[in-house]
Amino acid sequence: MPTGVYVRTDEHRAATKKAQNDPEVKARHSAATKKAYEDPEVKARHSAAINDPEVRAKKSAATKKAMNDPEVKARHSAAINDPEVRAKKSAGARKAHNDPEVKARHSAGARKAHNDPEVKARHSAAMNDPEVKARHSAAMNDPEVKARHSAATKKAMNDPEVKMRRKETYVGGFCIQNIIYDEREGYCEVWGPGLWRRIDAYQDNRSIISGKTKEDNNGKELTRHHLYWQKKACCGYDEDTKGYYAMINLGTRGKPEVHKHYIKGSPNKFVLLTSHEHGIIKGNKKLGTNKLTWIKVLEDLVEIKLNGKTFYTEFEYANLEV
Repeated sequence: MPTGVYVRTDEHRAATKKAQNDPEVKARHSAATKKAYEDPEVKARHSAAINDPEVRAKKSAATKKAMNDPEVKARHSAAINDPEVRAKKSAGARKAHNDPEVKARHSAGARKAHNDPEVKARHSAAMNDPEVKARHSAAMNDPEVKARHSAATKKAMNDPEVKMRRKETYVGGFCIQNIIYDEREGYCEVWGPGLWRRIDAYQDNRSIISGKTKEDNNGKELTRHHLYWQKKACCGYDEDTKGYYAMINLGTRGKPEVHKHYIKGSPNKFVLLTSHEHGIIKGNKKLGTNKLTWIKVLEDLVEIKLNGKTFYTEFEYANLEV
């Protein structure tokens, strides 16, 4: 063996893996790394090194060479497909994703990179590289890859937690514990004439804001508004369950600005409004109001005027007619 050449053995790999899984070793390594990265001199050296074109070229060449080695590729594939490894990576990613500090750093870094002309140019060059495009096209057209991608997508789309995260970052949704109702699925099956009559009767056929009736609304029926803007409200409510909330989108579908609003009491609240009032509760930027502003106003009115309820139960309504 040539002098100065170091070759990792299976024994060394096993010892390294054992050390990496030792909580005490991991804690020491983590503490030392954090301490080092808080040192301005270390950070400056690290930044200079990773941005050095020669260093980057060497790292890139070494990585490509390693990934083209059948043995290395086999080990890498086995590692990333190991259920235990995947579970650890997934748990770590979720933990990091939910850490406000990590999210803030990631967001700031992404914005900075996105606006960096050099980064954009490199990304564009890479994406337009015929070799890269050919590899990507070949991979995406591989029946096995397509089948795996399709299966993973379907599994994720049916995962309640994934659906809830997507909804929270998209247009907002009605959440009961870990159950998410998609706005695009339409209204709850209970939403119909039977419930409408009970809402109208309980609220005396008057707007909760102005007290106006159908006659004051140009002869048009008052609108029955879902207080939390959730079409699936009225599907049920467990008084012992805590943590009901609605994801309220104050932006648009294209540029969502989602806020989590915790609900006091039942999430199934509906209010009668005139056509004009139903328009103003969307908010007005010039007046500094938005959906959330009006949600809070309507919640207070429900408590004050309607004692926290917005409709009769079927039993109560049946006894009214007797």
